[in-house]
Amino acid sequence: QKNKKIHYLICCLLTLIPFHKVGAQEFIIGVEDIYYYPLFEFKTERETFAKELLNEFAESRGYKFTYLPLPIKRFDKWLLEEKIDFKYPDNSRWYPDPTLKSKYTFSQPTIKLVAGTTVLKSFLKQDKSEFTSLGTLLGFYPTTWIEQIKSGRVKLYEDVSTKILVRQLLEKNVDGIDIEPSVISYYLKELGEPSDIVTIDKRYRYDVYEFHFSTIKYPKVIKEFNEFLNTNKTLLSELNRKYNITDYKPYLQ
Repeated sequence: QKNKKIHYLICCLLTLIPFHKVGAQEFIIGVEDIYYYPLFEFKTERETFAKELLNEFAESRGYKFTYLPLPIKRFDKWLLEEKIDFKYPDNSRWYPDPTLKSKYTFSQPTIKLVAGTTVLKSFLKQDKSEFTSLGTLLGFYPTTWIEQIKSGRVKLYEDVSTKILVRQLLEKNVDGIDIEPSVISYYLKELGEPSDIVTIDKRYRYDVYEFHFSTIKYPKVIKEFNEFLNTNKTLLSELNRKYNITDYKPYLQ
């Protein structure tokens, strides 16, 4: 009888103890500290392709993502040197050191993009050899122009602002810029210019590349992310349309 009373008292006490839901597992995502709308931009609250996609995945798995903007310098060593769990965007092609690359787990592609040199359409009338100046974001080294830059045939101008680089192109202070065309289109609109005033000059090397999600510590989450991508192809198509991502298919070589 005494034991029954004790058991009853314990049950009553337990009903008074509030039960809290277990918090979502939190991860820190290292992201590039630049404004690159509509692809990504993590220092403001506005939605971008990357933020919507990653947040949808996090919500589907009960995770919480915190985005940490980091300088592009030493980008390839973020996951080794910074207190982050994942990195976005990433690509195995951006790691010249195969030993370093082997430490990473990369997701399936989240998006396909075009890498090329954008010029004013009026420049197409000029001989391709007249190209002498190139603009790019500080920290984004234009690999397709390395030889010309080293030899001095092409002068490289770098800036931290995408908008300024687009303006430099419009004002003919540079012959071309190496910036993703969807991003250029956005800033042209912001500057009150039509998007068809510029084009990727196919006389110079161009390529289709991809963005990936990467980690060293959590390959299991990358596997979950791949499953999410495979079962949400409609979402990916909708995001491409919503953010006016340039169609890569005409540039497949």
